Amino acid sequence: MSVKGLDKVLKKLSSMSKEIVNEVDEIMEGASQNIEEDAKVLAPVYSGGLYVGGSLRQGIKAYKKGDLKYAVEAKEKYSAYIEFGTGGKVNVPTEMQDIAIQFKGAGVKQVNIQPQPFLYPSFVKNRTMLIKDLKDLLKSKKL
Repeated sequence: MSVKGLDKVLKKLSSMSKEIVNEVDEIMEGASQNIEEDAKVLAPVYSGGLYVGGSLRQGIKAYKKGDLKYAVEAKEKYSAYIEFGTGGKVNVPTEMQDIAIQFKGAGVKQVNIQPQPFLYPSFVKNRTMLIKDLKDLLKSKKL
């Protein structure tokens, strides 16, 4: 997932002073860490009667992908099925369709697991603050 227009802003910022780039990087890193923390709080302990809390939560990690780019992943192989649900109970937010399609089953076995979103709500919550923080930085630098 990405924030619309963010790449354009980051490209412009990267041509600016090293100080501003470092400040943006700190904001981006903080946002990714906040998403990780919030997702760990929201990640269910039980799903479909099975205990999944420990390994699911431990598998949620934020990391740096490159210059001014961070990612947050839920690394357990079943993470997407808990996030989006399965069978007739699948619920995928529109902006996540491309990601979710990777986890579509072959329809051989019908398992209906209720979605228990943890990563997407964390992303939505924190992108609002990320945008605000970046705008505040730009205002403070009169950019």
